[in-house]
Amino acid sequence: MDPQILASQLRHPSGEHASEVALNMNSANGQLNVKCIDLLNLQNSESLLEIGPGNGVFAADIIKRADNLSYTGVDWSADMVAEAKRMNEDIVTSGQATFQQGNSSQLNFDNNVFDKVLTVHTLYFWDNPLEHLVEIRRVLKPQGLFCLAFGESSFMKDLPFVPYGFELYDRELACNLLQDAGFRLLNAEYYAEQGVSNTGEVVDKIINIIICKA
Repeated sequence: MDPQILASQLRHPSGEHASEVALNMNSANGQLNVKCIDLLNLQNSESLLEIGPGNGVFAADIIKRADNLSYTGVDWSADMVAEAKRMNEDIVTSGQATFQQGNSSQLNFDNNVFDKVLTVHTLYFWDNPLEHLVEIRRVLKPQGLFCLAFGESSFMKDLPFVPYGFELYDRELACNLLQDAGFRLLNAEYYAEQGVSNTGEVVDKIINIIICKA
């Protein structure tokens, strides 16, 4: 796929390419998502919001992590929301999971709703990241945990699709933004793996995973 088209699809999967792009993202990001879910240490009866879940492939794994968990996924793409509902029909019907179209700069939830929030590889697409982070903190319960994962700029800058609409961050810049939004940093670590990128190439990935508290 042309790098500019791929960049557009990674930002907002839609149309004829949406399902293919989502499957590729699942493969490229699978180990990272599992790592982030592990770090959130989900407990019985907690509620989790995932921002940018794509086709929701990790929702079923999340709700198995503890008893009586509830999962909510919010994605920009209507096509991805429809696909997530289809793929997770059982847990949507049972009420364990819900998916809705939306933007994390304006979440359609009351204050202090979620115990934990997770987002992976979405930071690059936020036009005003502080606005998104303040909104995420608003919907988190007091002491709630937020996991933010994104590619380190030194690794991301050489990917062919990045020049087309990606804003890159290093750990220091992201931590400063989180603190400006009122979060308290608990842990920041690099996660390194060799894997297939969204272009299909094998690359050495350097990912920041930051855990913070509302």
